[in-house]
Amino acid sequence: MSKSYEIHVISNTHWDREWLSNFQATRMMLVDFLDNLLEILEQEPAYRAFLLDSQTVLLEDYLEIRPEARDRLTRQITQGRIWVGPWYTCPEGFIVNGESLVRNLLMGHQVAGSFGKVMKVGHTPFSYGQNSQMPQIYSGFGIDTILFYHGVSHEDVANEFIFEGADGTRILGSQMSSFARYNYYFHVYRPLVYGASIDERTWQWQRGGLFFHPAGEESCMEHHLLLDPPRACHAEKLKDLLLALKEKETQVATTHCLAFMMGHDSSVADPIEVRIIEEGKKLLPEDTLIHSTLPDLMDQVKQNVQNLQVLRGERRIPKMMGGRLHLYSDVLSSRTRMKRMNALAEYLLQRRAEPLATLAWLLGGEYPKALLDLAWKNLLRSHAHDSIAGSGVDDIERDVTDRIRQARNIALGVESRALQTIQKQIDNSTGSPEGILLTLYNPSLMQRDEIITVVIDLPRELNINNFALQRAGENEPVPLQLAARKPHNSVVNHAGDAPSMMSTERVTVHIPAEEIPAGGYATFQVVPVKSFARGSQVVGLNRMRNEFLEVFIQNDGTLQVLSLEDDILFDGLHVFEDSGEAGHAWMHIEPALDRVITSPGFPVHVSLEEDGPYLTRYRVDYRMEVPARLDENGGDPWRRLDGSGSSSKRSDELVPLHIRSWFTLRAGARSLEVKTTFENQAHNHRLRILFPTRLDASTCWAESAFDVVEREILFGPESPWFGGVNATFPMHRFISVHSERGGLTLIHDGLREYQVIEDEDRCIALTLMRAYEVSLTTVSKRWDPHPEMILSQCPGGHEFRYWICPHSGSWNQADVFREVEACTVPLLPIQTSRHAGALPQAHSFFELQPEALMVSALKRSEDGEGVILRIHNPSPEEIEGSLLCFREPQLVELVSLEEKPVAPMKVDGKEIPLRLGSRKIMTLKIVFGSNP
Repeated sequence: MSKSYEIHVISNTHWDREWLSNFQATRMMLVDFLDNLLEILEQEPAYRAFLLDSQTVLLEDYLEIRPEARDRLTRQITQGRIWVGPWYTCPEGFIVNGESLVRNLLMGHQVAGSFGKVMKVGHTPFSYGQNSQMPQIYSGFGIDTILFYHGVSHEDVANEFIFEGADGTRILGSQMSSFARYNYYFHVYRPLVYGASIDERTWQWQRGGLFFHPAGEESCMEHHLLLDPPRACHAEKLKDLLLALKEKETQVATTHCLAFMMGHDSSVADPIEVRIIEEGKKLLPEDTLIHSTLPDLMDQVKQNVQNLQVLRGERRIPKMMGGRLHLYSDVLSSRTRMKRMNALAEYLLQRRAEPLATLAWLLGGEYPKALLDLAWKNLLRSHAHDSIAGSGVDDIERDVTDRIRQARNIALGVESRALQTIQKQIDNSTGSPEGILLTLYNPSLMQRDEIITVVIDLPRELNINNFALQRAGENEPVPLQLAARKPHNSVVNHAGDAPSMMSTERVTVHIPAEEIPAGGYATFQVVPVKSFARGSQVVGLNRMRNEFLEVFIQNDGTLQVLSLEDDILFDGLHVFEDSGEAGHAWMHIEPALDRVITSPGFPVHVSLEEDGPYLTRYRVDYRMEVPARLDENGGDPWRRLDGSGSSSKRSDELVPLHIRSWFTLRAGARSLEVKTTFENQAHNHRLRILFPTRLDASTCWAESAFDVVEREILFGPESPWFGGVNATFPMHRFISVHSERGGLTLIHDGLREYQVIEDEDRCIALTLMRAYEVSLTTVSKRWDPHPEMILSQCPGGHEFRYWICPHSGSWNQADVFREVEACTVPLLPIQTSRHAGALPQAHSFFELQPEALMVSALKRSEDGEGVILRIHNPSPEEIEGSLLCFREPQLVELVSLEEKPVAPMKVDGKEIPLRLGSRKIMTLKIVFGSNP
């Protein structure tokens, strides 16, 4: 007797807000789609439900054009006929950081909740792989499933499996079907309604339909639209199509429940779906055919699965694509300026604006929730996976850049206003009324000690020449290193009067900022002295040294970096490598005849720009020449783009590539700071920086969302990457390699792609830029080139910052995260004057111990009652620590990522004891009672 199956037909769409078309054009399609969907649901009671992808931003996009439709949408969502959430947008999980993933889900829940219901299924039809903490993140929102298909394969595991996260959290994973989220659409619906199989993707004019195509010189690259497409129901095919798909699904299924996913990219609802299902019920009488929902399907699967395989850690299993082992993950290096801009905005919003606004709120100021929500929505709308990946049309880069700029501008404004609120409450009333004060704010919850650069405007009327800083409450002035001084007319502004101008001298100095309180500030006064600090860190020709590092800039522009504490020397660091690019947004492909060009051998100019006891800076100019473009050389561009072979080569014509790097060594720093700029004039090339470590290491470590993951360098036969060509990998703020001899960590503020080259040098390569021609996969297995779009070629100026950090032991043993924190969360100097207040001149609001615990959020709770502090332990060991508060909390709770109560926390006066297991994320809600 044959087995009976429960077949769930799930009508759905995957809606990219922008990809093949810009956002506004795509939204017009969305309006048509949702108008039609609402009409179907209201007129066809038998049309059970529709899955609106897994994001809620589409509701907002639609209602901006159709505000009158809100009640209709709410009714269908509340009744469970449109399923929305749990996300706000569909993010690219290896490009955005962990806190952004949490806030995306939190915003998605809030938006869905405002319409009556949020789907508590981890539908994840996005991201090229899944990071190691997704089980813990989903569990923090009460979601115990994850459905995805990039980074996992039926060749390795059945349709369902257990996904175990870095901390041990387990959730049910599913690949949905043998053909992901579109098996029914391509194997049943399309052949039935349009008479075309999955591989039939060409059109003949004679097939008919009403064509519409803009034919102007500037508009001819638009697609041909079929305004009245021909369609016919080939009903005689239905039984064979259903049986064939059922056979495919039973080969991978783990239960009697089969997912027939009715949708694809930007697909729309069709009333005929109901009639097909009703007819299918007659043709498959031994099975139960249901027009279903994801929650119903997953409830049934959870009740019936058993003995599932456990998959541990991040899911990045590649597949063979056109003869290349790949994961579409080279989007990491697409449009890198945009990605760095996003990373800087994340740090600004998460680690500066929100925490400072929270401190100001605790002092009685207004919490700017509306502004912060707007900043977050602008940022999260940029995180949609094809948006932040930069894998579509050029307008994506323009729009994403604008959204991020808006988020950044809001965050800077919120930060400034929060600092103003705090500054007004600091008691700086003693001393000369003409005194010039400097407050150094520390957004980190750890004490900071470092050299920072400050710009002070000295009023000319005070006749101050040389000066130092004297810490409030201390008698000894702190000498300063003078960098620059010039006349300046400062604008003085306040809301009650017209702006004025003050004659000043603008002085740039480097100062030793020592013992700046955790999560607080310290106050300094400008005092006249006889001279600025004197001294030098230069110890030889193009050689500088501080307490921990000695750096020698060699004649070819490469570096020798010596760790003085550990006597570890790294030689030949910082080589620029320029190679050809024959691929596209998703995949780096080398030209058949590549020319890999490196900076040694080109003219290099080394100059000392600045030197003193606290900071030394060299500038190095590299004058390279690189091929201007890609030459097809008589080959087939489609085969080239497929990665299945070409005859392409780099052009004989050369253009200049002039790169300028500044190497800065600060006193007491354990890392060498680098800023690199260049103007790109060439097309179709990739620029990387090489750091040969020569360490005998077989694995490397990279920061990921709430984790530091270990990845292979050497890909043996057991590795899923065995046989791959030049595979690259994602990172957040650092990549680290170590062996018994020592370690090298590269820290940065917004790069996303690295490779540790599988050679004796164990060379770390950081991708700065990858320029390619836009070629869209509009039609599956076909390419749609757009040479008129040039932003993907990365023209113009670029700037990147990174730090070279040698050390003994591993990243964890070397306290690399302290360096990472200093590099990406700067101290904030504010020039001020005398004013009375209630706060002391130095103060800590929150201090987290030990420094191995990482902060990802400090914000007001969503209910407005308290402070949310989110921390995580990225290390392999359990950590015991504490949080010291500036005043005794009234209540402390452990809450979920959704900010739901979990358990009360013990409080010892102002101190909250903490214990975090390895890779655990902890969210605290701290209530202080009435604010001042």
